[in-house]
Amino acid sequence: MSTVSAARFAGTVLALMVVIPGCSMAPYTKAPTRPATRQAPPPVVDRGVIAPERPAVPAPAVPRPVYPSAPSPAPREQPAAVVALLDHAEAQANSGDLDAAAVTLERAIRIDSRNPILWHHLAQVRLAEGEPVQAEQLATKSSSLAAGNYALQARNWQLIAEARRNRGDEDAARSAERQVRKLESR
Repeated sequence: MSTVSAARFAGTVLALMVVIPGCSMAPYTKAPTRPATRQAPPPVVDRGVIAPERPAVPAPAVPRPVYPSAPSPAPREQPAAVVALLDHAEAQANSGDLDAAAVTLERAIRIDSRNPILWHHLAQVRLAEGEPVQAEQLATKSSSLAAGNYALQARNWQLIAEARRNRGDEDAARSAERQVRKLESR
């Protein structure tokens, strides 16, 4: 081995001796654990009576989608974008631009697909466009989402009756009108 090679080898070994200790790992320590969650003990049975584990805490009230015409508690807040789109769609429909109104309502539905008002308005637009089958389907969807909102459900059934009448099915239209009367009597 030449002197240059030996010096290079010694330099490499020296460099590794300096670097390797810096790369050493700290001794393994177990990660701190969270205290184990205790399971509640089983209820105590005394003479056939089960003692509760702890006092019952009422579940928090979950807001249901309700609208002003519903006889239920306070209505839920609608996103501002949905309100703006609904207003815009109404203006479009009133000016006779039904295609644009339908597109605007579909955008609003993509934001709030559980909103029965939007489905009802889209059903109205489809009926005005001469699409009674689709109008009936959309009104049915609106009614399914409007649980407890009898006024909206009645308006949906009225729309369904009109759609059925436009299709020439008078018996089905009368059946839908009976549903309207039933809902209005609630």
